[in-house]
Amino acid sequence: MANLPSQHPSLAVHLADRTRTPLISSARSQQQAQALSTLTHSALLAHESALRLGLGSPQRVIVEHSSNGPFLIHSFIETDTAQHDALQEAPTYVDMNPGGSNQTGQSELPIDGEVDEAPMLLSTVIAPTSESGLDAKRAGARLERVGKAIQSSWTDSGSS
Repeated sequence: MANLPSQHPSLAVHLADRTRTPLISSARSQQQAQALSTLTHSALLAHESALRLGLGSPQRVIVEHSSNGPFLIHSFIETDTAQHDALQEAPTYVDMNPGGSNQTGQSELPIDGEVDEAPMLLSTVIAPTSESGLDAKRAGARLERVGKAIQSSWTDSGSS
């Protein structure tokens, strides 16, 4: 799990929760960590916007630039129950400040032993060029599997 960034040295990979706490990251400096955190925040805003517009809960956002520019994949890793609940009721507000820590104003981590489901995770993969898009998609799929495994372990540890 922790070796995922080293398996894809030409890509930026990042897995975080809704509070933008990194679980896995290839950031090598504070500046890179901040940039990945800001991208995670942008993905969260896109997710919340889709919910508010009644478009449903998105699975991925893919950004591909022309002229062989960067390739970006954001994935939203939710449990099936969380996706259903998100469609029923969106958060009451979204903090538009990218420097904030809790973007929805709600705690996403289990508190006081109350664990019904795992929180949504957000994965980000960035390739330097669109030619690396296939590698980015593979890394993104692997990061999603790791995210689901983390969610599963949180759920399992909360029910014991």
